Amino acid sequence: MEMPKEELLSICQLIYEAHQIPVYYVNTLGEIEYEISTSDMRRNPYDIPFKQQISVYSNEEDPIDFPIFFSNSNLNFFFVHLKMENHFFGSIIVGPVLESEISDKNISKIIDAFKGNVNKKSLTDYYHSIPIIDKQQLLAISLLMYFLIYRKKLDKSFVIQNNHALNLVNIESEDLDLEFSNGRRNLIFHSNLLYERVLLDYVKHGQKDKLKDIFDYSIIGEAELGLLSKRNRLRSEKNLMITGIALVCRAAIEGGLNDEIAFTLSDFYIQQLEELGSLKAILKLTEEAISDFTNRVHQLNVAKYSAPITACQNYIYNHLYSDISLDHLAEICHLSPNYLSSLFRKEVGAPISEYIQRLRVDEAKRLIDLTNYSIAEIGTFLNFNDQSYFIKTFKKHTGLTPKQYRGRDRGTGSLSKL
Repeated sequence: MEMPKEELLSICQLIYEAHQIPVYYVNTLGEIEYEISTSDMRRNPYDIPFKQQISVYSNEEDPIDFPIFFSNSNLNFFFVHLKMENHFFGSIIVGPVLESEISDKNISKIIDAFKGNVNKKSLTDYYHSIPIIDKQQLLAISLLMYFLIYRKKLDKSFVIQNNHALNLVNIESEDLDLEFSNGRRNLIFHSNLLYERVLLDYVKHGQKDKLKDIFDYSIIGEAELGLLSKRNRLRSEKNLMITGIALVCRAAIEGGLNDEIAFTLSDFYIQQLEELGSLKAILKLTEEAISDFTNRVHQLNVAKYSAPITACQNYIYNHLYSDISLDHLAEICHLSPNYLSSLFRKEVGAPISEYIQRLRVDEAKRLIDLTNYSIAEIGTFLNFNDQSYFIKTFKKHTGLTPKQYRGRDRGTGSLSKL
């Protein structure tokens, strides 16, 4: 039996009046059937694409029975699916809210995303009309909304654990979390470009155990989805995922996967993608494709070297920010230091010390590209004895000093919305 619509709308009205947050009722067809917001917020300068983007979160395929949070263009939302006696009849979407006042820089980014077709003053006025509520308070509002609908209390920690968009699990940590350095030195995802680079780095190196960390920052949960097709949201998502699969394919080839196999896989997944009819299915297939490419690169790496050398390489990759000694590596591999050194040079084609140097320089390049740390700080992080040695080693492997590398023209292509 469904909740009476009058009661449901009363709940929506109460949430709006208590917190001045817009509330939408989206039916099973993805249509916004009911909306409560201020007149200023109704004058959204990109109203049509905005409504297309939030309506996609009403989905009757396996509706989730707790509030789900998502972000879009710096705006935060949550939705609660409406399900009574296994009958799904839409969703309530609450938002948008901002965690803090939006900067002019971010306003400019949004205007750029719309190819300049949005008036800056209108967009600025719109963002200034949005309530500022942090994620802890928004979480409390979601639990209240859920309780009012279902008369059932949810465990706050359960909701946090199942909502990576909340980013509340480690909210007291001041470390930044850069996922490609997972377990080595942690930094935060600052942009979708960084998300993309981290993901492609894992594919290239066959780091299949790291993919869950990336998938947890799901496209729905964290990334800001763009519109490559203005008329059709589903078409837009397919376009984005097709481009993503093409980039993943290229990364796998760089990681050693045979070109023909890689391109055949790419064609196979793109053809499957074209047949899908829901956002959830598109995202699921894209994750499967990424996992498939990464697993294949991983298998190549495992087959390429003996078990002790693979264990040695994995340890080095995960401990670039620590002191790495030959004796400790030998202990891990259950070999004598001399034998490990000889075996490593024979299989990898380089001494262990040079291999570690090369990986640390690669890591330094990433930190230079993706952070604002000084050159001296990066050298210290990566255990180079002194600045001059770091500069000398970096130039040996790249042909440039770290300062020259940071100042170079970085004109690289990217999928900014993956």
